[in-house]
Amino acid sequence: MNNFIFMSHPLDENTPTYGDRDQLSISVKSEIVDGIGANTSVINFSNNHMGTHMDTPFHFCIDGKRTLDYDADDFYYTKVAVVKCPCNEAKLIQREDLNLDNVPKDVDFLLIDMDYEQYRSEDKYHNDNPGLHASLADELRDEFKDLKIIGFDAISLTSWKYRPEGREGHRAFLCGDNPFLIIEDVSFKNLKNNKIDWAVVAPLRTIDGNGGPVTIMAKLKR
Repeated sequence: MNNFIFMSHPLDENTPTYGDRDQLSISVKSEIVDGIGANTSVINFSNNHMGTHMDTPFHFCIDGKRTLDYDADDFYYTKVAVVKCPCNEAKLIQREDLNLDNVPKDVDFLLIDMDYEQYRSEDKYHNDNPGLHASLADELRDEFKDLKIIGFDAISLTSWKYRPEGREGHRAFLCGDNPFLIIEDVSFKNLKNNKIDWAVVAPLRTIDGNGGPVTIMAKLKR
C-alpha cells in the first residue's frame, strides 16, 4: 500500500465555490502541433478562495499575517490528528460536537472529518454547508497550545445559512493572539482509517497573501 496520499482536491472547472458565486476556467494557450510548440494553458480564478485552500489571518484581519510572512517549516506538521464529526446539513460545529479525548495535547494540525465531501458534486455542498462556531476558536487555543492549523471538508468556515455568525467565526480563528491557519475543502477520501504520520501544506505563494489554493500531502502511519 502506498502510504503517501494527497488530501487536497485537484482544481478543475467543476470546482465548487462558496454560494456558487465564482468560477474557475481553464483554456488552451498553445499546443504541440506536428511535434512543434508547447502545451500551455490559461487559468482564471474569479476568487482565490476556491478548491482546497488556505485562509491566512490577513483574510479577515487588517494587520494579520499574510502567506509570505510564514516560513517553509511553518507548513510542515508532525503532530496531526483527525476527528470524526459527521454532519449532513448546515450547522455550526461546537466543542461538544467534537470527540477530542484521544487528540494529543501537542497536536499541531487538527483535521475535522465532517463526512461532507460526499456532497461535493451537489448544490448542497455550497448552500447547506456546516461551519465552525466562533466559540470553538478559544476553546481549541486553551486546550491545545501547539495547534497551528485546522482543516475540514466543508467549503468554508462560514456556513452559507449562518453568514453573520461565519464572519464572527472567521475573525475568532484568524485574528488576535495565536491566530490559526484555516484549510477549507479538504479531501479525506484517500485517508480511510489510517492515522497520519506527518503532513505538508504547500500554498500558492502570492503577494496579496490573504490565502489561496494549497496542495496537502500526508504520510500515513503503517
